[in-house]
Amino acid sequence: MQNNEIPRRYRADELRVFARNLLEHTGVRDDIARDIADVLLDGDLLGHTTHGLALLAPYLDEIVNGRMATSGEPRVRSRRAAAEVWDGERLPGPWLTLRALDRASEMARARGTGTVVIRRSHHIACLAAYLKRATDVG
Repeated sequence: MQNNEIPRRYRADELRVFARNLLEHTGVRDDIARDIADVLLDGDLLGHTTHGLALLAPYLDEIVNGRMATSGEPRVRSRRAAAEVWDGERLPGPWLTLRALDRASEMARARGTGTVVIRRSHHIACLAAYLKRATDVG
């Protein structure tokens, strides 16, 4: 971009749909594609552009080359009252992290605290993108 050019602006809702469609086109299950698109776009909207939609092309490359799973579920390797260890099965990190936040919140409601550790997760993108979900549950 030249110094005198006006930067292009895009509508967030259209970028979200675009990202989701690209992910689904490469075979990503629709709920997983939705969560990845949401987390990547939220990262951009929070100003963390290195961990937002800039990761979409590398994620798609990982999917196409079989290094990121497109569907499945994490396996629970260890379970205690307020802690679990999951094998992420190379599933997309944004989707896994959102599931882990939900599970940790359930444990915290029942036990006062909850921890989920994920091994073999793919990249989880922008950590700040998860903050609102975590604080909304209390």
